[in-house]
Amino acid sequence: MRFFHKKAENVAAKEPEKKEELSPFEATKQRIIDYYSDFNDEQLFTIHFVFEKGVEYDLLHQFKETVAWIVAQKNLGAEGIFQYADQYAEKIGIGIDLSKVITYTVKPEETPKDEEDVA
Repeated sequence: MRFFHKKAENVAAKEPEKKEELSPFEATKQRIIDYYSDFNDEQLFTIHFVFEKGVEYDLLHQFKETVAWIVAQKNLGAEGIFQYADQYAEKIGIGIDLSKVITYTVKPEETPKDEEDVA
């Protein structure tokens, strides 16, 4: 009988790796990016805002990262945002009072490839 000569195996339960916890903003932003996972990273979007007084504004040519950032800000109650772009050597800035936005719509923009597919 050789019961006492068997090698003991380490069967201690391994702790699952702890993932770094995301802030509420980062978690919301990541969830929104996941909603747009069917779109590639180069896809551009237009965000259409409607403000309390009926004024409407289109924020054109936004990547899904930016869309997620803006929507997460709105969802978490940010009062305002400022977006800055350096496009065509013109420095452009826009401030949006998110507390005055009553609705917004995100729509993918057509790309030249989309237009070729239609033709």
